[in-house]
Amino acid sequence: MNTETYQKELEKLLPRSFEMYDFMADHISKLEPYPTLKHQLAFQSGMLCFEHGLAMWRLINEGLMSSGFGLMRLQYESLVRGFWMMYAENDAWFNKLTAAGKIGPSELKKLETPMLADMLKSLDNTQAPQHILAQLNDFRALNNTPFNSFTHGGVLALLTNGVGFEAKLVYDSIRNANAVAAINVQMMSILTEIPEAIEPIRGMHYKFVDCLPIIHA
Repeated sequence: MNTETYQKELEKLLPRSFEMYDFMADHISKLEPYPTLKHQLAFQSGMLCFEHGLAMWRLINEGLMSSGFGLMRLQYESLVRGFWMMYAENDAWFNKLTAAGKIGPSELKKLETPMLADMLKSLDNTQAPQHILAQLNDFRALNNTPFNSFTHGGVLALLTNGVGFEAKLVYDSIRNANAVAAINVQMMSILTEIPEAIEPIRGMHYKFVDCLPIIHA
């Protein structure tokens, strides 16, 4: 597609993405995580992921591209953190958290989760869905440099903000971010431990295929 075609597709993608987020918001409002600390914290990380994605969409829709793209890393990290909390061998971390009680900001830093790369690595050979982990690793490999630049105000962000954003870049970025959002709402559904909770999300991938780069089975 040429630039003009991407621009036309982008004009259709933005309102459709809003419809998808409205669908996800309605679905999430009906979910309750299974009552364990691990499930509840992973679910809360999913809520942060959803919020970052929605804020990103709104900023981009208002033309605030650099700020919107900066939230893509936060959206992605929140999703990975949710998977790490649920599936990784992290009992020692949860034991420390449970025993911490009321602690101050300096002590709270000691309870931070591992770095993004370490969380992804620790998810290898776990019961986490391997096809989703593969997508998360691929997504990071493709987007890590732009993530860092836009999140930290790097050279790429400065130059792109100065000359303007190509319609293709915005179009592809929104579809990729929508994929992260779709994986996230799938994770949140799984965290209910109710098998039927995932069914609306399977249908969502087909209903909003125009918003997503791939269809998940």
